[in-house]
Amino acid sequence: MHSWKKKLVVSQLALACTLAITSQANAATNDISGQTYNTFHHYNDATYADDVYYDGYVGWNNYAADSYYNGDIYPVINNATVNGVISTYYLDDGISTNTNANSLTIKNSTIHGMIYSECMTTDCAERANDYYHDRLALTVDNSTIDDNYEHYTYNGTYNNAADTHVVNVFNIGTAITLDQEVDLSISNNSHVAGITLTQGYEWEDIDDNTVSTGVNSSEVFNNTITVKDSTVTSGSWSDEGTTGWFGNTGNASDYSGKSNFVTVDTDGDGVADSTIASWDDVALAVVAHPNADNAMQTTADFSNSTLMGDVIFSSNFDENFFPRGADSYRDADGEVDTNGWDGTDRLDLTLNNGSKWVGAAQSVHQTGSIDVDGDGKGDIATYGVGTEATATLIDIEDNSLWPLSTVGVENDDTSYSEFDHITGNQVYQSGLFNVTLNTGSQWDTTKTSLIDTLSINSGSTVNVADSTLISDSISLTGLSALNINEDGHVATDSLTVDNSTVTISDEVSAGWAVGDAALYANNIKVTNDGILDVGNTASNALQVDTLNLTSTTDTSGNIHAGVFNIESNRFVLDADLTNDRTNDTTKSNYGYGLIAMNSDGHLTINGNGDNDNTASIEAGQNEVDNNGDHVAAATGNYKVRIDNATGAGSIADYNGNELIYVNDKNSNATFSAANKADLGAYTYQAEQRGNTVVLQQMELTDYANMALSIPSANTNIWNLEQDTVGTRLTNSRHGLADNGGAWVSYFGGNFNGDNGTINYDQDVNGIMVGVDTKIDGNNAKWIVGAAAGFAKGDMNDRSGQVDQDSQTAYIYSSAHFANNVFVDGSLSYSHFNNDLSATMSNGTYVDGSTNSDAWGFGLKAGYDFKLGDAGYVTPYGSISGLFQSGDDYQLSNDMKVDGQSYDSMRYELGVDAGYTFTYSEDQALTPYFKLAYVYDDSNNDNDVNGDSIDNGTEGSAVRVGLGTQFSFTKNFSAYTDANYLGGGDVDQDWSANVGVKYTW
Repeated sequence: MHSWKKKLVVSQLALACTLAITSQANAATNDISGQTYNTFHHYNDATYADDVYYDGYVGWNNYAADSYYNGDIYPVINNATVNGVISTYYLDDGISTNTNANSLTIKNSTIHGMIYSECMTTDCAERANDYYHDRLALTVDNSTIDDNYEHYTYNGTYNNAADTHVVNVFNIGTAITLDQEVDLSISNNSHVAGITLTQGYEWEDIDDNTVSTGVNSSEVFNNTITVKDSTVTSGSWSDEGTTGWFGNTGNASDYSGKSNFVTVDTDGDGVADSTIASWDDVALAVVAHPNADNAMQTTADFSNSTLMGDVIFSSNFDENFFPRGADSYRDADGEVDTNGWDGTDRLDLTLNNGSKWVGAAQSVHQTGSIDVDGDGKGDIATYGVGTEATATLIDIEDNSLWPLSTVGVENDDTSYSEFDHITGNQVYQSGLFNVTLNTGSQWDTTKTSLIDTLSINSGSTVNVADSTLISDSISLTGLSALNINEDGHVATDSLTVDNSTVTISDEVSAGWAVGDAALYANNIKVTNDGILDVGNTASNALQVDTLNLTSTTDTSGNIHAGVFNIESNRFVLDADLTNDRTNDTTKSNYGYGLIAMNSDGHLTINGNGDNDNTASIEAGQNEVDNNGDHVAAATGNYKVRIDNATGAGSIADYNGNELIYVNDKNSNATFSAANKADLGAYTYQAEQRGNTVVLQQMELTDYANMALSIPSANTNIWNLEQDTVGTRLTNSRHGLADNGGAWVSYFGGNFNGDNGTINYDQDVNGIMVGVDTKIDGNNAKWIVGAAAGFAKGDMNDRSGQVDQDSQTAYIYSSAHFANNVFVDGSLSYSHFNNDLSATMSNGTYVDGSTNSDAWGFGLKAGYDFKLGDAGYVTPYGSISGLFQSGDDYQLSNDMKVDGQSYDSMRYELGVDAGYTFTYSEDQALTPYFKLAYVYDDSNNDNDVNGDSIDNGTEGSAVRVGLGTQFSFTKNFSAYTDANYLGGGDVDQDWSANVGVKYTW
């Protein structure tokens, strides 16, 4: 490679664009820091003839008097304002012994104009062709270069006559326009209106490799651009003062959105035949010389900066390159056997640390020039789309792909037209344009962009709307995003989505032609939690040949699958769906791709149509569309995820609905469920049936389970209250004499309900207060009373939750006959309020509430066997019932629950046994034991979304209980008992009753 210092210029590539003005000879360079300085002046006196003079060359002030190398301006400018054009033409001194740095520093300043590297005057003879070039180090620190200086005008008088002059500079470049190698640093809130870099010199090859003396120059024309915490906008090549709005003209940094190239008529026949540049929207132009022998390679790095404007990359083959080949000197057979020499031009543009770019990225090449002034020399370059490229690869390897494909080499020995048929896409390009976004950067594309690689990394975003982006390859990593929005089009050979998202907006417009697709790609790979989201777009919005939907496995064995999301689309995939994963968890290649959709979506997989047809008359031709890929429409292993959730819809609306159809009998792809989705009252999951995947009905959703469990849970509360009243009446028959009184009791319990359809866990806590009195009848002693109960319940299962409140009013009585037979009875009215909440499978919160009223009764009969004066054994039987009625209600997710009449009956046969220990006539302790058989009869069902669902809880159970009553005095006592009931659809894990009573 070449050295960075003192590169001998063998040949200048372009003549300086000089103006018809002269410069003043300077004995000393001016340090203009802290001043306002003008680079153009008018003189008309004894020393200087009437003219405009240029005083904008920078130099180091260490040469002889009147030396051009001294320049006009010292090249360290601080806190200054400069109007005009600063030229670095004489900054690199031209003397080989000079040790001055080829550097220009602009700090805390405003340049109302531009920095230019070429000659600005007619007297630039001092810099000859053997001039030594160092790299230019240009630093712009907290400064503005606005490219808004368009003319120098002088309108005065001399000897009573008009003396007027105009010098136009609007058309010589943008804010920074250089034809020399440069290390450009822009930092610290600087603003630059356009950067234009051209290839102004070369290191010549010696002939070419068709002669034995040929030697290739390996030198490279290098540029580096570093922009930090600053802004680069478009510059202007036009006179901005010719148009305006309400008297306000435009600025160089304005972005019009117009094309960067226009076609013109050059031969006068009225037909536009040449394309020329119109670069007023260009923020960065990198133009390799079409006749250079060396590559021009530029890196541009933006950090926490803004790029507002288009980027142009122009590249042609080196001078001694033969796109169609040539005969080398190595043999004398006259056969084409070499491509010659070419150094690949490059532009590597990188956005880092949240940088923002709005604009297009365009690759072009120069096709020639137009002679405007008739002097036989080209004045204006003409351009073609894309860099130069060749598919004739003789002794050079391909380095890129050609979007419009390549054709075959014509063979005169066949009647088949090889030149008219596509053979591939691999080419060698003269230059490569690569764009990389890192660390949260963003690119909003405009117009049509044509690049070679696009890398979107570490949380960065590319938005394509009302524009087109073409890139050989596009890759996304690290939670990045590519958003294709309205009228956006992206085309690529390969797209890789790794832990990132590509989204095709619902608003895109798409046709069946390749150029009309919102996203065209020959191959798409989605992996490692990456997402390709086609939304609800038309199927032709995505045109792809092979969709590789696969997965990675982390060190913990977790699968991270790529996702193809069709949402509610009825999408037809005319592509092969592939991966190399298996559903066998014991294999090393276990994994899957993930297909995501809503329950109303549908995916048809047709394959790409690349089938082998050996019977075809065209079999054996090297034609791309006849080459089969030996791949069925779908291969590999996949999971299917249902993303939506709703409370609306009946079983018939979902169960068995087709989600995926593989239109290929040879498909061996396997599909399984990735999740369960809440749809209506039930959850559903995907199930493969042959070459289809359908919705399979599973269990109740959390919210439906809670809604259907509410009546059973209400019954549990009432049963506890019924037991509490029963305990009061049982205790009145044992212990010290009970003449009625006032009582208060806490009750509570835990229940687990499961009838095979509903399932819940319930905690209940409540209090009852009552008052009663004893009445002596003719044949029995009666206790008659009333009570009120207040309870709170907490019911849950998975994400479902119900908060319950109940209020109950009781009247009760007990008749104890002389023969020790007793009959207890009660009537009740209850009101239940239930607030339901749950989380659906898609994370959405759902809630609702319902109120119900209920009437209940209880009837118990038994016989007290007295065991001496203190003991007893009491067999008994009881029947009780609760009859609930509720209103229709609807949850927030639209699940509809019809009002239900929920009836529950309980039948119980059991025995109580106890013994009273009397300590005095005022104190006694009565422990007791209970054992019973219980049968619950609650055969109920409820209509949810029009479907009848069983929510009755019934079955046989055993009750076991222990309790005690202690009389502190003749009038005051306390009691407690605990029960277990298990075996039916509802298990009562425990219940407790703790109370006190005061007897009259």
